[in-house]
Amino acid sequence: MGAVAIEDVLFPGIDVRVTAVHVTVERVAVEASSCGRPSVCPDCGCPGRRVHSRYVRRLAERPLVGRPLVISLRVRRFFCERSSCPRRTFAEQVPELSERYRRYSVGLRHRMRAIATFLGGRPGERLCRTLQIPAGRTHLLGLLTAPAVPERAPRVLGVDEFAFHKGWRYGTALVDVEAARVVDVLPDRDAATFFEQRSTTLAFAARQPVSTTKVEAPCAVLPNDLASVVLLSDTPAGDRSS
Repeated sequence: MGAVAIEDVLFPGIDVRVTAVHVTVERVAVEASSCGRPSVCPDCGCPGRRVHSRYVRRLAERPLVGRPLVISLRVRRFFCERSSCPRRTFAEQVPELSERYRRYSVGLRHRMRAIATFLGGRPGERLCRTLQIPAGRTHLLGLLTAPAVPERAPRVLGVDEFAFHKGWRYGTALVDVEAARVVDVLPDRDAATFFEQRSTTLAFAARQPVSTTKVEAPCAVLPNDLASVVLLSDTPAGDRSS
């Protein structure tokens, strides 16, 4: 079996050169420098040709052999030579490894986001602690992005409340029942907020005040201060009077 470069083990397919590796009981520290093609200016897209300076940034990476991995990455700062661009210098980013204003790698961000998506805040924080990943619940939840807006307004909308902080702060989730997709998340569970957010003509079927009211569609439950909602955007005109 042939020899394998350490770059191919730690950073496969990434343009960096490893200069040193330090292994201790607490962590693994890797010193590396970028060696790829010059980056382009993030404002105007002009490629960098002249190096302004170099500096070292620290990135947290996915754990290695059960220990936290920290990268000391040496990158270049380039001049932007386009006179019309307001940015005079810019720092390069290593594709698939570093991002602007981030103190962790792209791979670690993807892993933390997956944990936050499947487990949420506190359970995700406990798992990260077990996996030697430095991330708190607030940080994990901050990695979640708003769902994409569907091309067509949902025909049947499910409304349900959930807890940001149990016993303290609650929100409202709007779900496209037919597509089984989250449409929006409201910051509280008040009916007034829901009415302000609506952008389509709605038909409301009045309900008796009970603890929860099931909509006549699968997996949709309404809080007791809201009614079942049916969007009229796709409802035939003859059915709206019923």
